[in-house]
Amino acid sequence: MILDFVRRLDRRFRVLLISIGLQTWSSSLSSQYNQLYATALGANPIELGSLESIGSLVSSIFSAPAGWLIDRFGVKRMLLFGLILSLAVASIYSCAFSWWMLIPAIILMRLSMPMIMPLTDIIIVGTTDFKARARAMGLSRTIWAIPSLFAPFTAAVIVSMFGGISVEGMRPLYIIQIIAFMLAAIIVMVMLEPLPIQRTAQNNPERFNLIESYRDLIREERWLKHWLIVMAALRLGWLSMPFVPLWIVNVKGADPYLLGLLGTLSTLAGLLLQVPMCWLADTIGRKKIFLILRPLTYIGTLLLVWAPNHAVIIAAGILGAMGLMAPGGPGGVGGISFIPLITMYWESFPPEKRGRVQGISGLMDFVSSLATLLGGFLWSMGYMEIVLLLPIFMDTLILIPVLMRIPESANKD
Repeated sequence: MILDFVRRLDRRFRVLLISIGLQTWSSSLSSQYNQLYATALGANPIELGSLESIGSLVSSIFSAPAGWLIDRFGVKRMLLFGLILSLAVASIYSCAFSWWMLIPAIILMRLSMPMIMPLTDIIIVGTTDFKARARAMGLSRTIWAIPSLFAPFTAAVIVSMFGGISVEGMRPLYIIQIIAFMLAAIIVMVMLEPLPIQRTAQNNPERFNLIESYRDLIREERWLKHWLIVMAALRLGWLSMPFVPLWIVNVKGADPYLLGLLGTLSTLAGLLLQVPMCWLADTIGRKKIFLILRPLTYIGTLLLVWAPNHAVIIAAGILGAMGLMAPGGPGGVGGISFIPLITMYWESFPPEKRGRVQGISGLMDFVSSLATLLGGFLWSMGYMEIVLLLPIFMDTLILIPVLMRIPESANKD
């Protein structure tokens, strides 16, 4: 059944399964070690928060021009550019000998993020029928998670072989990433058929200017402001992301193998339920499934904070927790909620405007810039539990009430 479903989808979907799957797998190797690597290179909690803050700020500044470029020159070119930036990031990490050398890498990483997964989603939504979009999105994450399922354990073995959680122990992870990102970029460049350039840009290039195009977007799209608030609330939830691995290792005493087991089980939980939940999202609605699954992340976060032993930490990983990441996105069962939400997000806007929508929503990265900086200060002052719990309050007080007002399926093209 799944093979038949994949065969019926556009060829570009199958190319993305291979290339982005390779990129996701290689990214997952180091996802639990990036913050630990920075601290091993000498960064303290405030400097760690500052690294994320700088990256978010630069990403926010670049977001609007990037969104304009996507609509002006096409998704494929910008996706390829994002993969090349990721290759540069891995190269810098692999040869860093001090935490300050990671500053350009963090900046480039945050520039590449909105040009990989969001553009992949734009291609999937743009080439898939409305009644199958959530399933296609969920299936893509599931297939990407299969090779990534054992990436945390693979990373744990590599780190242990090269000296444990230390600079030299973690450095080989980034060398592997260089090779994987290069292969992914070649596959996209050679095999991915580009989406048509939007008529507005193609027929009226002289009128398709940056400021005017965004002015038209804000004026014409009624629900854009609501979605910007939702995206800002999501980014406020990133406050805890740099510090979750530190909490698990430094406070709860996890070793590389427990960290690997946590990542594997978190991925596996999403892997098993992703396609059924996304099928329900196509059947009964994206918003309903999001509201059913999202509270699981709140429960998982509370378990992570108050866990008396490692078994409860594993349970938190299976449920999902705010700031806990797995291959392809947030981890655990609760992390599946992101797929129907992002599907509903892209469906709210016409195809020819989705690049600029991505660009203007990326301006909300300045929110995560402030949030991670705040998280660093709170963490250094000893308020570690507050850093992990604040995203729950942001979610329930801002995101959920605003999302309830946005209609589903505003655009089915």
